[in-house]
Amino acid sequence: MQLVIVAHGKFASGILTSLELIAGKVEKIQAVDFTDGMSDQEVKERIKSVISSEEKVLVLTDLLGGTPFKVSVELVTEHSEKSIAVLSGLNLSMLLEANFSRLTDDLELLVSKLVNVAREGVADSITLLKQDNGTEEELFEDGI
Repeated sequence: MQLVIVAHGKFASGILTSLELIAGKVEKIQAVDFTDGMSDQEVKERIKSVISSEEKVLVLTDLLGGTPFKVSVELVTEHSEKSIAVLSGLNLSMLLEANFSRLTDDLELLVSKLVNVAREGVADSITLLKQDNGTEEELFEDGI
């Protein structure tokens, strides 16, 4: 499965370097940066060139309703012969899970799993530290 990261500015290429710092060199993941001066059509063409030879594609975008998301969804409808899913709200937890879980044949199951991972990856230290269930080290022992 091809993973495509599409985001505003250099977020896509930046988060890809973060993934590689943690997971090592990755294959079949492409970053598409939507930078100042690019048109919607340019972003769309870049994504299209990345997915052209793939049958199954997962596109991870930064903002729901933003240009990267909108043009990616347009490609889903234009390429109904392919199995393409688009998610918004990209974070590093989601990307890590997508990288390690994309061997599955069930794209819908993967999408559901990634939405849950992204949600569960959001926490605040105030609430965590108020929990009286151990030391600070125990709270964060499952971290990367």
